[in-house]
Amino acid sequence: MNNVATISFQWLDSLKGRNTIKSAFNQPFSSEDRLLVDFAGVKFISRAAAHELLSQVDKLAKKGVESSFINLNEELDKMFDLVENSIGKEKQASFRFVKWLEFENESKYQKYLLQF
Repeated sequence: MNNVATISFQWLDSLKGRNTIKSAFNQPFSSEDRLLVDFAGVKFISRAAAHELLSQVDKLAKKGVESSFINLNEELDKMFDLVENSIGKEKQASFRFVKWLEFENESKYQKYLLQF
């Protein structure tokens, strides 16, 4: 039998940090549970809070817990879309690393610079 658990943020008008999300999800869920996350009254969610919430929901999904968001306004929906679309892109980005160079003296430094 499915148990329905609810996490309600209705007492907040904004969600700004990861800790608020982590503490809300700090309860045991089983694979038989279904989770409803209620955003009634929430007008703003930060990118960090949205990322943390999506991460928590993903962890639960891997355990077999189905999650649904209810009472989302347009702004929250846009932020979740933005964060969802950016997840994983940071792993694909190519980063450049700067090598530290040391020169014995000023003339070798100048010679190095002039070769480009």
